[in-house]
Amino acid sequence: QFNIMSASTGIDSITNTLSTILLRKNIIPTPLSPITNNIASAVLTILYVKLVLEIGTLIRVKFGVPELSRKFVHFAACSIVMFWPLFDVSHWGWRLNVTVPVVMSLRLLYKGAILKDPEDEDVQSMSRTSSPSELLYGPLQMTLIMCYVGLTQFMTFTGIAIMASLVGDGTAALVGIQYGQHKYYRMVMMGGSGSSLSGGGEKSVEGSVGCVVGTVGGMILFSYVCNVGYGDVIGDGKEDAVGRWRMLIAYGCVAAVVEATSLRNWDNFLLAVAMEVSVKHLPTLLL
Repeated sequence: QFNIMSASTGIDSITNTLSTILLRKNIIPTPLSPITNNIASAVLTILYVKLVLEIGTLIRVKFGVPELSRKFVHFAACSIVMFWPLFDVSHWGWRLNVTVPVVMSLRLLYKGAILKDPEDEDVQSMSRTSSPSELLYGPLQMTLIMCYVGLTQFMTFTGIAIMASLVGDGTAALVGIQYGQHKYYRMVMMGGSGSSLSGGGEKSVEGSVGCVVGTVGGMILFSYVCNVGYGDVIGDGKEDAVGRWRMLIAYGCVAAVVEATSLRNWDNFLLAVAMEVSVKHLPTLLL
C-alpha cells in the first residue's frame, strides 16, 4: 500500500499546507481542519485550470496559432504538481489533488469519443489539427498520467521526474519549431504505413537538447517548490553536487531519447513509463 508518510519523500509532510500558509500570512485566525484544507486546495486547482483554459483560448484567438495555446495548456498541466504541498496528508482528502485530472479525463473522453465537435474550444486549444479524436491521445494520456502520479507518486521524486519529462516534451516541440536547424528523421513503425502507431516524424537536434534542458529544469523547479529532495535517488550516500547534476542530466537524456523515438501520439505514456523505470534503476547503473 502506498505510504504517503514514507521517509523517501524527504519532507515534513504538513509544513507548507494551505492552512499553514494562510495562518502565516494572518489571513485566517485558526487552522483549517485537514479535510477543509484539502477541499480548499482542490478548489484552487480547479480555479487554476479554469484560468489556464481561458488563457489558452485567448492565446489561440489572438495569435491564431493553435500550437501556442496547446503548449501553454501542456506546460500549465505539468505545473499542477506545484499545488501538492498545499494538501494535508494527515487526512485521506489529500487524494483530492487528482480532482482536476479525473474530471478532465472524463471531459476529454466525452468530447473526443462522443461529442466529436471540431469547433469545441477544448478541441481547438488542445489538438494540432482540430480533430476531436486527438483529445483521446496526448491530452487524455496527460490527464491519466496526472491521476496516476497524484495517487501513487504523490510528493515523491518519481512523480516529479515524470511530470518534468512532460515539460521536456513540450520544450522540445517549441525549441524545434523555433530554432531547429539540424534535422533528423525518426521512424518507429508498428504495423503498416497507415497504422495509427506509426511513429515517424521530423525531429531536430536543438529540440532534443531542449527536451533535456526542459526536463532538468522541471525537476529542479518542482523539487524546490514541493520541497522534495532528489538526494535519496543518487545512491550510496553520494549526494555531492556533481553526482546530483550527473543524475539529473541522465534523466533528461532518457526523456530526450524517448521523446525522439516514441510512437506518434504515445509519447506522454512512454515518457511516464521510462522515467519511472529510470528513477528506480538508473542510479545503480551510473554510481
